[in-house]
Amino acid sequence: MKPKVSAVIPAYNEEETIGEVVERTLRYVDEVIVVDDGSLDKTADKAHEAGARVVKLGENRGILKATVRGFREADGEIIVTLDADGQHNPDEIPRLLEPILRDEADLVLGRRPRLPHLSERILAYLTGLKVPVHDVSTGFRALRRWVVEGMKLKGSCLCGILILEAHRIGARIAEVPISIRERRGERRIKTRHIRQLFHILLHLMRFW
Repeated sequence: MKPKVSAVIPAYNEEETIGEVVERTLRYVDEVIVVDDGSLDKTADKAHEAGARVVKLGENRGILKATVRGFREADGEIIVTLDADGQHNPDEIPRLLEPILRDEADLVLGRRPRLPHLSERILAYLTGLKVPVHDVSTGFRALRRWVVEGMKLKGSCLCGILILEAHRIGARIAEVPISIRERRGERRIKTRHIRQLFHILLHLMRFW
């Protein structure tokens, strides 16, 4: 029997793109959960209209906590995460799922053609000291439920820490190439990546 697949999409003020992202994602998964991270616009309404199950957080708590909440709400044996801003192509979800369905991986990362920002390259270098992967900041990924349940995710985002935690509990990690579109509007993660560096360093020191 084919395993049930859930998609978790954290969203903050993404009313312009969330509807299309949900509709396209529903072609490939059994349910879409949008975690509205305290949006001040119509993100939640647009997501609901498009067919998502919406979980509303009372205030903006950040992408890590929003994603973890989505993990708890998901019913699927496999969980896919993607961004709400339209950068990721939902048509590539089957590519992420394939290594898991073939029982070759437990966590599959969507590897972007390049890492455009210095903060991402630094995070990739540090994480790569322990786990040989290239794109540790991607938001497009698929993972088995038991991986989600075994991780202790701390920090300001999932960058690097999700991979280190998955490795700690014995998950097999793979990467597949994905395409990427430019985000509409302002990029929000530069400061978050700087804070995340400290959590990665602490995690690595515990490994050693």
